Amino acid sequence: MHVEIEEIKNKDIEQAYQFCIGIWDELGWDKSFSYELENLKEFFSGPREVFLLAKQEEIIGCAGLKNLSEQEGLLKRFYVVKDFRGKGLALLLLKNIKEFAKKQDYKVIVLDVFKDNFRAKRFFEKHGFKSFNPQPSKNWIESERPDIFEFRKLKLNNK
Repeated sequence: MHVEIEEIKNKDIEQAYQFCIGIWDELGWDKSFSYELENLKEFFSGPREVFLLAKQEEIIGCAGLKNLSEQEGLLKRFYVVKDFRGKGLALLLLKNIKEFAKKQDYKVIVLDVFKDNFRAKRFFEKHGFKSFNPQPSKNWIESERPDIFEFRKLKLNNK
């Protein structure tokens, strides 16, 4: 499986939006939490932030990392198209995000996951993410909704 992992570019914005909305539609998620999908490039444009696309001509996966605090990167929009699930693409995206996070001197990656997204929860637990209860933060809207989301964190070994 040959896959290109690259940072989002202006030419990718519409296709990335359609890709993400397609995942949300497939999984029946509440779109009130899809606030930044219309311009992923802009949403992930701050210092120490990145939005990656996995491509085989078309987008087949994506992942973003936001600057939550000096020590914490917030993993967002981590999706893989159905035909590529269980084939190592999610792990490839996660490795790229972890490498980026380490270069930015983050100590921890945190994330939120819908409570009923069992496949994602298993994936993150398998790769070292632990459950935790974050302090609610205006910079992380989902952290204020433990009724809908569960939260995971991964301590990075920055050697």
